[in-house]
Amino acid sequence: MSSGKYGAISGAVARMQMLDNISERLAAVKTPGYKKGMVTFEARLGEATSGLATQATNYSRLTAPEIDFTPGSIEYSGAPLDLAISGDGFFKIQRPDGTFGYARKGNFQLTGDGKLVDANGLPVMGTAGGEIILPRPDVDISLDGSIWADEKQIGQIGLFSFEDTSVLKKVGGELFQPVDNTQPVPHPNPQIVQKNLEGSNVDMMKTMVQMTLNLREFEATQKALKIYSDMDGKAAELGLVQ
Repeated sequence: MSSGKYGAISGAVARMQMLDNISERLAAVKTPGYKKGMVTFEARLGEATSGLATQATNYSRLTAPEIDFTPGSIEYSGAPLDLAISGDGFFKIQRPDGTFGYARKGNFQLTGDGKLVDANGLPVMGTAGGEIILPRPDVDISLDGSIWADEKQIGQIGLFSFEDTSVLKKVGGELFQPVDNTQPVPHPNPQIVQKNLEGSNVDMMKTMVQMTLNLREFEATQKALKIYSDMDGKAAELGLVQ
């Protein structure tokens, strides 16, 4: 197989992977707090050794995805337990295995026993690290996350920040966890907006344009692959004639 054919195959595979990434972003365009994963193409030069001859093969692949934590727009919802983070920071969520995940999505709700949970039923942590229990959903929540009912403070939603968000990876779609032992710190200036939700940071129009371009480039790699296959076939025929 020619080196050009390897390059065309790797290009087609990379474009298919890019289309999967774009499709995921489009599917989540209406998901509150969604942060898109960004990938780019990179060229590689592989060495294939045969006897005493060394042949270089160009191929392309996608880089590891990087999460874009650019804030989305804040949109009014009117629900008292819908919370949006203005600026940076994360809500702290306890996962079923006891570990903690960090989220931007703030469409919270109450369980039957008054526990504040996220959309998946996982407990939302307070500033002191414990679960938050509320007497009813129509409470007042200040910018710093403090919760008030009947003019008394009954809790405070924790907001945490990472010095370097590049250490975070997605777990379970809506939650993030550090890939190492990095721990967040309480946010020094929390800005939590009640009755609002942060929208996805996906630009639908730009993403649609990217999808169209990638489809065209995928078709181009298919044509290139056919050309190289035809060339290999012709070379084989010539070999038989000789």
